[in-house]
Amino acid sequence: MRAPLAITVIAALGLAGCSLLDPSATVEELQLTVGECLNEASVTEEGEQEIGVMPVVDCADVHFAEVFHTEELTVEDYPEDISDLASEVCYLSFEDYLGIPYEESIYYFTATYPTSASWNWGDRQIACLVVGDVGEQLTGSVAGSAA
Repeated sequence: MRAPLAITVIAALGLAGCSLLDPSATVEELQLTVGECLNEASVTEEGEQEIGVMPVVDCADVHFAEVFHTEELTVEDYPEDISDLASEVCYLSFEDYLGIPYEESIYYFTATYPTSASWNWGDRQIACLVVGDVGEQLTGSVAGSAA
């Protein structure tokens, strides 16, 4: 299996040692919707990071990521393996949105998911994002592109 781009983006309301993009964000503002395009370059960077509300743009405009799947977790306790869970959810959903198996695609995926702090405030969403190479901007939707 081709590995996802080595990134994990974490949606978070409270941070330790990092600055939140929007400290007044609510859980609802952190929720993403399938088909939204995001103009946040950090989603293409390697490494785990904590983020807040991401700027949504029209997919016809240049952007760095497109939401291709969301899933609300229904478990009561914060999953200690949430990063692995998010990767699995996104891998299994990739082909349905792009129309091509992940291994054959020119794109990668990453995910946003709750931190233990945002979990305590009600954040339960895993959002899967399709991205290009590090720093690559996309134009237009990738839905059904078979690329």
